[in-house]
Amino acid sequence: MDAFHAAMAAANVSPLWEREARVTRPEPAHVWRWRELDPLIDQAVKATNMTEAERRVLMLNNPVFRDSEQKGANVNLSVNLQVLMPGESARPHRHTMNALRFVLEGEGVTTVVEGKPCPMLPGDMLLTPGWTWHEHHHKGSKRCVWVDALDVPFHDYMRNAVFEPGPSHDITPLPADEAFSSPGLLPHCPVATPYSPLFRYPWKSAVQALTSLPAAPDGSRRLRYTNPVTGGATMATLDCDVLQLGGGQATRAEKTNGNTVCVVVEGEGESTIGENVIGWGRYDIFTVPRNAWASHKAVGGTARIFRVNDFEMLRRLDLFREETRQN
Repeated sequence: MDAFHAAMAAANVSPLWEREARVTRPEPAHVWRWRELDPLIDQAVKATNMTEAERRVLMLNNPVFRDSEQKGANVNLSVNLQVLMPGESARPHRHTMNALRFVLEGEGVTTVVEGKPCPMLPGDMLLTPGWTWHEHHHKGSKRCVWVDALDVPFHDYMRNAVFEPGPSHDITPLPADEAFSSPGLLPHCPVATPYSPLFRYPWKSAVQALTSLPAAPDGSRRLRYTNPVTGGATMATLDCDVLQLGGGQATRAEKTNGNTVCVVVEGEGESTIGENVIGWGRYDIFTVPRNAWASHKAVGGTARIFRVNDFEMLRRLDLFREETRQN
């Protein structure tokens, strides 16, 4: 070490010009196959119970982060599979992290968010925004499985991850979801929450809206889940939509600097993401990494994909970028 570098080291400074240039390369997409996840869910039920576990959850870990401190499905999203069996309950808690639930299978389960009971049926999307009390109760006869998506990596980075166990207290009273269920009509009383006061978005309503939409030139139909009060994203850091594909035509390619996780709800198809082609089927889960060109195509009929992303987080920081091109 020469005298200059020795002096810098002693003063705890370093030369920026000697750092390696930062080159942003898209990470490879990754897919979790339902045929591999399904039996692990049953094993998880045998391995633990709801008396011992806060939540019975299998976390999806992207192998691209295997040798780093980064965890989760992608840079800003933690995506998990949660299972609840008949007669079980998951006790109330709250945390600073925003979360949403997308139901894959089961019936008879209710999630209670800030005192509001929200039935969980296949395809339903439910919100449990940051610092809202939530708990789950299963009074049905079959296992219930849903996808959890949370902004855990962002809160970890910000050192803002806080957890509080129940019992619930200081609940914010909100109008029933039915008060927001008619298009063009809102309650007269002010609703001043930083998240959507509509905690349950039924799959039946989403499908009805999708089928009423005209198809885009590429044959796709897209529906965004929104806050009925603002018309914007349901929560400050998580955004989501549902994409319907049909006719065997690929969607036009899109690229953003955001991160997306896709849950296949119905059908089969394939996605071209970067230089790779990923085939997928019902309940498979795959990533669309930031800065990767991506297009999607159904095979053999209609397919529907639920997508959750961190676009809203980037929008609020005036950082979001997106591009489209013809295939």
